[in-house]
Amino acid sequence: METEPQDGVSLTVPLMHNENLHDPTDVEASIGDQNTSKTSFFKSCFNGLNALSGVGILSVPYAVSLGGWLRLILLFVIAIAAFYSGLLMRRCMDMDSDIRTYPDIGNRAFGYNGRLLVSVFMYVELYLVATGFLILEGDNLSYLFPNTGIEIAGIRIEGKQIFVIIVALAILPYVWLDSHC
Repeated sequence: METEPQDGVSLTVPLMHNENLHDPTDVEASIGDQNTSKTSFFKSCFNGLNALSGVGILSVPYAVSLGGWLRLILLFVIAIAAFYSGLLMRRCMDMDSDIRTYPDIGNRAFGYNGRLLVSVFMYVELYLVATGFLILEGDNLSYLFPNTGIEIAGIRIEGKQIFVIIVALAILPYVWLDSHC
């Protein structure tokens, strides 16, 4: 059952098919003959920003469909609270030039206990972000390389766990670098 071409387009012929070329190397050679144009740095940056903002714009309807309008309102409330807390931190830093870090703000507001509490929260957050990164990389790499495992001293380590260990060992030397380089 052959389909008839409509408007010169056949459903059985590949889209990139050129009837004049029969050798696959001719097809590859003809790709270089196409007119290519250059782009400017500004256009590249603009396209990159469009791609990044496009992902956010396209994900908002999906997030609203999952969470409803109440979650969207909650998102705006959190954004306003973050903006206002940034203004308060800026005001606090303008009042005292010795304040350089978040623990300094905690110390100014609540004394030593405030500094300690802010420091603990900051370090816990950094630890959890690093842990989340390792889990994310373990998941992604286990999907890319399924059925991967190793046996060491009779202990079998497979899948996500082996990739979490590999990524942690790969990143660990960078943690030890001096930050004053």
